[in-house]
Amino acid sequence: MNEYEEVRTAIDTYLMKRFKYRLSLVYLTPDSIIVCRRASRVELYLRIRRTESLFPCDCLIIARIRFRKERIGHGTHFVRFLSEIALKYGFKHIGIESVNEKSRSFAEKLGFLSIDSSNYVISIEELR
Repeated sequence: MNEYEEVRTAIDTYLMKRFKYRLSLVYLTPDSIIVCRRASRVELYLRIRRTESLFPCDCLIIARIRFRKERIGHGTHFVRFLSEIALKYGFKHIGIESVNEKSRSFAEKLGFLSIDSSNYVISIEELR
């Protein structure tokens, strides 16, 4: 199993435990994107990037995240979990891509910095 598949497995296990799903939720696409299958309680689309783009290299990029129940800590808990995964596998940053008003305030609350008007990033060191 390669490291991307290990990251996928860790995220899948986390979501299954946190949201009490019995079956696997998450799969890895050929271009290193982790996607959550249709689930009523959670949606996730996460890019794994080792090369520099708009975001710095070694970055886990949250492209889409949504929880059915909002404002009860699921997002913060997931980002903290993601920072542990990032440390374990040598990622240095977490990004949030194409924010809307809710995700912008969430990113700013956690200390993410704006790259441009719609993308945010934070180093794992700063997050911890």
